[in-house]
Amino acid sequence: MITRRQFGAAAMTMATGPAFAQTPADWDSVIAGAKKEGVVTLYSGLVGTAAKAVAAAFQAKYGIRVEILEVRASELRERVRTESVANRVLVDTMWTSAVQTRQFAIDDKTIQPFGAVPNIGNISQDLREFWTNPDMHVPIFTLRYGLLVNTSLVKELPKTYADLTDPRFKGKILADDFRAEGGGNTFFTVTWEKLGEGFLRKLAANDVTFTRDQRGAERRVARGEYAVYLPFLLNNWPPLQGLPVQPVILAEGVTYTPFSASLVRGAPHPNAGRLFIDFMISKEGQSIIAANGLWPILDGLADQFPPLLRPYASTKLLGARDGTKTELMFKMSKEIFK
Repeated sequence: MITRRQFGAAAMTMATGPAFAQTPADWDSVIAGAKKEGVVTLYSGLVGTAAKAVAAAFQAKYGIRVEILEVRASELRERVRTESVANRVLVDTMWTSAVQTRQFAIDDKTIQPFGAVPNIGNISQDLREFWTNPDMHVPIFTLRYGLLVNTSLVKELPKTYADLTDPRFKGKILADDFRAEGGGNTFFTVTWEKLGEGFLRKLAANDVTFTRDQRGAERRVARGEYAVYLPFLLNNWPPLQGLPVQPVILAEGVTYTPFSASLVRGAPHPNAGRLFIDFMISKEGQSIIAANGLWPILDGLADQFPPLLRPYASTKLLGARDGTKTELMFKMSKEIFK
């Protein structure tokens, strides 16, 4: 069973070693078993991104139908726990944040090892030092967050995080809720660690408004209801072309969220789930992920990014959320942002 120490402080500890070079001896039987099962169900903790495109390519390659449910992270966890308790598991594999994957593994015990997969050797060397247990979960992409700013309302763009505490932004900042699972809590946790509690208390003094509707928030900023939305998923930039908004990358760097794929304990189609996980980290799967504006975990795919996102392909990273401090960060976010 996976332990807290194995998962590590950042909830994404996967070590180097032979696991990254293994080609399973039973892989032909895994493929045969997957085709016999004929279907795989994916629960995605990220709505409206690359899942459908990856699924379509997998189905075309293997003839295995993919059923997808896209929900917010908090709903995903509750759904999986409910299915597990009822002993009626409907899902095979998930992709969600590495922090939430840690919760599934350690707190809920709702994921299980799936064994070695051939494409694990493709993962960037830069990422391997951050990941352990590659038969328990694998990295599939990262989300990167900047700001979205209304350029009609803001003539002097913020350059640093400290600029967000300027009184000129009082009442004009819309944010993904820091007090709930998601990008907002990632922003809170990373800035707490990197910039300190004082920054967050100054930000709170600017009367930040919270939302749980990311796409709606982008449009509200475009309409001029707010001057800034944070954190803004950079992969959402292309559809906003022509509106009076633009992404802003602050000098200290961007917050980001690593996403993992895992196999659910009691999955009804374990072979298909395992095969689909391997496809996600194949060059074909990763090229699709990059083409949909998500940051792949394979090297050499920058040219696959949509042209509008290529300027952000090598953004400076401020940090990712520390999964060992989840409860503390929820408590502090509720205390500071009442």
